[in-house]
Amino acid sequence: MALTFPYPLAFLSAHIKETQIPLALRRFDEMSGNGRGQLWSARLATPLWTATVPLVARSWAEAREVDAKILALDGMAKTFLWTDPVYLPAAGGAPGDGVIVAAIAQDRTALALSGLAAGYAVAIGDRLSIAHGAGRVWFATFVEAGVADASGTLAALSVYPYLPFGVATGDAVEMARPVFKAMVEDYTGFTAMPGCYSQGAALTLLQKV
Repeated sequence: MALTFPYPLAFLSAHIKETQIPLALRRFDEMSGNGRGQLWSARLATPLWTATVPLVARSWAEAREVDAKILALDGMAKTFLWTDPVYLPAAGGAPGDGVIVAAIAQDRTALALSGLAAGYAVAIGDRLSIAHGAGRVWFATFVEAGVADASGTLAALSVYPYLPFGVATGDAVEMARPVFKAMVEDYTGFTAMPGCYSQGAALTLLQKV
């Protein structure tokens, strides 16, 4: 069967079973200044999520499978869906089925949600993702905390990065297992070791928007 892209979560991400994956935002800012020490900066492009993931040792067979699937991405030409395998919302519990965007701030720095479980708590640093447009995925963190009311509505909370124009009211929101579309910026493959295991692989991911 022919490969399809982006790879679904179960195709590659299920094999990246790490215990700690620090995410960071790569910014694309330009800075200038003058002799008096005054500085100005301008954002040239949307920040992108990135992570460098050292892959744990595994059997020869699974290591070869991971190597092959990453090679088939053809460098940065193709993408896969990725989720942090150890992420959990800070307050725990299930956000609820059918969470959607209820409203978006005019400056697109905040959004309100509906369809949450009654009383569901959102903590600062909790994550969310929204599929939109032609295969695009927005991924962000809450920078304010809030609690859904008895009807499952959450008042507008600030998020970062800000919402792109493709996200609209009524779009489905993923909060239990947020994902983003990733490219492989760099990959060091596994080294086969005596004893039928392989080690030493590392993967650098860069978000595709």
